[in-house]
Amino acid sequence: MSETKHKHEETTAEAATGTEPESEGVRATGTASEADTARAAVTEHDPAADPDAHATLLPRNQDYYDRLAAYVTDAIGVDGVAADSTLAEIHRDLLQAQHDGIGAADYFGRDPQAIGDDIVANLPHRSRRGWVILGVVAWAVAFFLGGWRAIIEDPARVPVGTLALLALLLPLAILAITAWHRRRTFTRKKVRTSFLTILLAVQLVVLPLSDAVPHFGLVAVPAWFAVAAGFGLAALLVGFAIWLGLHSWVFAAIVGVLATLFAYPAADALGTLPGWWGRLMIPLMLVGLTLLVRAGDWLLPTRWQAKDRE
Repeated sequence: MSETKHKHEETTAEAATGTEPESEGVRATGTASEADTARAAVTEHDPAADPDAHATLLPRNQDYYDRLAAYVTDAIGVDGVAADSTLAEIHRDLLQAQHDGIGAADYFGRDPQAIGDDIVANLPHRSRRGWVILGVVAWAVAFFLGGWRAIIEDPARVPVGTLALLALLLPLAILAITAWHRRRTFTRKKVRTSFLTILLAVQLVVLPLSDAVPHFGLVAVPAWFAVAAGFGLAALLVGFAIWLGLHSWVFAAIVGVLATLFAYPAADALGTLPGWWGRLMIPLMLVGLTLLVRAGDWLLPTRWQAKDRE
């Protein structure tokens, strides 16, 4: 009875003001609009709700996260997908903690290495099949890079047998260098990626040993193979660097040097480097390939770059 009376009074008041009773659809629209406004307000004031909030971490919190992430991802045998998922959750927690006025060291603890060890212990690790694939890839990379160096020196006498044997040492070298690099994560001045670990291992292990041991399994490599392999690998390396989307001049210069090491011998195999032009080709290639990587970083849409998937 009182409910009916209340509704009647609302209707009478609306009639007196000349307004129509609010329909259910209008009420629903208003409710949805208010909810959207509330969500927008949360996103505006809560960094954890912002999908582009990675840059909003304060420098000290960002450094804490970067070192912890490097320590976890460099752990030998850790499943990469699981590690990335866990680190994404940690990043969101840090954003929320920072929003609440709590620093990363106060939130997670002032011993990030112990935190990293706990995270790694609870992550799934690489399967036996994964280890086999990693070993095969490492062997193939070592064999090809060592073979490319031999082609540059003397394409008529490439010690395929020696290189195939020495390439077996690369997986062990990678494990040792990665472990050493990881131990220094929290003591070095800047966080550095272990992206070039495999190349460093090749330079320190396979290539020097290839000069010290007897050569066997000698084969002659035709010029067309050197040309195709050199230019093809240079293009592949530049394309991979652009896809990574790191937007770094230092990284672009490193890639430029490595790509030049492939492209220059290929150009030389064509017999197109006489006199002063040949002497200028190396710096021109280095500068040109470095600029090409940076131009690709800028031109390639971010949704197609690996950096955008983090």
